[in-house]
Formats: sequence, C-alpha cells, structure tokens
Amino acid sequence: MKYGLFIFLIILLASCDAKIKRNNQKGLEYMKQGLYDHAIIEFNNALLKNNTWYPAYYNRAICLANTQRYKEALSDFNYLLTNFPDQAQTYFNRGIVYENVGLYSNAIKDYSQTINLRPDFVTAYHYRGIARFNMKDYDGALYDYNRALELGLKETALYFNHGVLMQIKGDLKAAIQDYTEAINVDPSNAKSYYNRAIAKMALNRQDDAFKDLQIASKLGLKKAEKVINMHFRN
Repeated sequence: MKYGLFIFLIILLASCDAKIKRNNQKGLEYMKQGLYDHAIIEFNNALLKNNTWYPAYYNRAICLANTQRYKEALSDFNYLLTNFPDQAQTYFNRGIVYENVGLYSNAIKDYSQTINLRPDFVTAYHYRGIARFNMKDYDGALYDYNRALELGLKETALYFNHGVLMQIKGDLKAAIQDYTEAINVDPSNAKSYYNRAIAKMALNRQDDAFKDLQIASKLGLKKAEKVINMHFRN
C-alpha cells in the first residue's frame, strides 16, 4: 500500500540570504501544486547557494518521496536526522518511505521514535499499526489502532483498517461497526461498503449485504458486482 507523505515545514535556526528564501518559497509553491520536479530544482538551487540550509533538504526529501525516488529521499532524511535527531516529523516521513519500500521493521522503529519524541503524534500510531499489520503482528496493530482512536483520530482509513483486523479476528459485529464509522466519515468509500457486506453475509444478513454491495458497485468497485452476480442473481 502506498501512502502520501505529509508536508511539514521544518523550523530550524539557519541563516540564509534573500535568494535562498526565494528558491525555497518557489519550491513550496510548486509542492502545493504537485509539481515536485520543479520544486526539487528550486531546493537544489537553494542548496547550491548554502549546502547547510537544512530546510531545503527536508522539503526536497518530501518531493523525492512523492515521486517515488525513495533512495534519494532516504539519503536526505538520513542526513537531516544525523544533524537533527530530535525531529519527530522527519522520523515519521522516513518511516513512510520505509513502509512504501516494504521495510516494515525500519518503519516501525521510525514511527516508535516519532511517538517517543511526540506522544501526541496520533497518525504515527495509525501508520505503525499498518506496518505491524503487514508483519502479521495483529495484536500490536490492534494496540496502535486503538490508541489512535483513543487520541481522537477520525479517519476513514483508520476505521477501515480497524474493521479489517476485527474481521480477521472473527469479531464480525465489531468489524461492521468499524466499517459503518468509516462510511460515516466518507460515504463515497466503496471498499467500506464492500467489506461491510462481506461481514454481513457471514452473519446471514443477506438483504443488508446486498444493499451494501449495490452501493459499492455504483461507486465503481467491480468486485462488488461479481459478488452480486455470484450470490444474488440466478
């Protein structure tokens, strides 16, 4: 699974002249537009003028990660953490890169360090839970999902992932409740309707399941139509 990287503007005491600031500002404007290659050029130009201006490394790393140039992104994140080891958001974003390339143990370490530095960094719990889930550490994943919920994170993805875990553990009623919460946050999320339908079918709630499958199909989820054809049409 791929995850978008959050953009945090690192705040460091670093002197720079007006030209560097202009390069950085232009780069940030390009980032907002999703023009990451253009942004990288601006951050490169800033670093050519001052190769110790650390915010440019951070912003460039975000751009590199979003363009799937993970090796280069890791190089920038590693350089930053060598010089500023107390930056929670840098650990967090490096963790996302590790997760994207399948290095889940490394991702878990970075998310854990994020939480150590900032116990209120709620998304780090969710993402660590995802990494633990991918390593089949379901109890660890459940702990992290629950902690994220306790801290007030109300995201479709979190409710959905919690529901998947409940479904794996055989608690179908809890899974249905989670998928319902996911739908309440985002009624256009076809996967939540689909998974809720599958859980309802397992509980012999066929009529309700059919309604969910119809919605999922209308929202463009092709496998929902396949289940309808297989189980609800002669």
